[in-house]
Amino acid sequence: MSRALAVITACLLLCAHSARADQIDQNVKELSTARASKVRLAATLSLSKSKDPRAVLAVSGALNNDDDPTIRRVSALALEKMVDARTADDARELALDALERAARSDRDAKVKQTAASTLKALAGLRKGKAVHGAPAVFVNIDTATDQSKKAPKDVPDRLAKIVKRSIEKIGYSTSWPGGLPTSKELSSSKSQAYIVASTVKKLDITKGGRQTTIACTVAIRVAPWSGKDGGEKWEANKAASASGSAKAMTGNTEREIAGGMRDCLEAVAEDVANRQVVPFIKRLASTP
Repeated sequence: MSRALAVITACLLLCAHSARADQIDQNVKELSTARASKVRLAATLSLSKSKDPRAVLAVSGALNNDDDPTIRRVSALALEKMVDARTADDARELALDALERAARSDRDAKVKQTAASTLKALAGLRKGKAVHGAPAVFVNIDTATDQSKKAPKDVPDRLAKIVKRSIEKIGYSTSWPGGLPTSKELSSSKSQAYIVASTVKKLDITKGGRQTTIACTVAIRVAPWSGKDGGEKWEANKAASASGSAKAMTGNTEREIAGGMRDCLEAVAEDVANRQVVPFIKRLASTP
């Protein structure tokens, strides 16, 4: 009797496992194909109770691809409970990638916030893997700013492009495979990283007779950079700010003055980048 009972118990356990597996498959199918949001939401909530890799993969996919922001937000919340150190490597990495993508670019602010919070909670699970094609030296060209509030609107972008071109001329990369790297990606790839940002510090316009005199000052700062989740680090002897000034003469029309401001600022930015910023970064990069 005891042996028969053991066999029956084993059968019941196997049947229960099979039922759970079938339910996961059914939920995965509903989440990916159902037209009704209520059905997809119910499937997401059901899958959120499981740590099965299939459930993790399905909910990760919904986070990035579902049209309903409520489902995307619930998916982001669910992944915090579903993913842990025992999750299969491929499912765990895909879930973290999905959270990172949502935190960076989801069109709904609440989804972005929830994904960022979950990603932070699971950050310790990310395995450090070298990024294929990662550069030895990466320079993040930050957005230029106009402190003077007088420059044409396109000047920040133009200055950033000038600095980028100067950095790339010496063989350093201003791009990273797949977007800006994290601290772990930089570390696992053994890459040095720096941030460079330009600022229009001063812009004076003086009209006189038939000519306008434009005086401009541009500053460019350089500092070690620890990834998009770490940011800028001001370390002694490894961070600096360089600046330069110039004057330009132009006509008195608005178009001529705008052109004169661009010429003045771009000339200074190029000079400071080539004569001061680039040599500084080369010196930092060559120091162990």
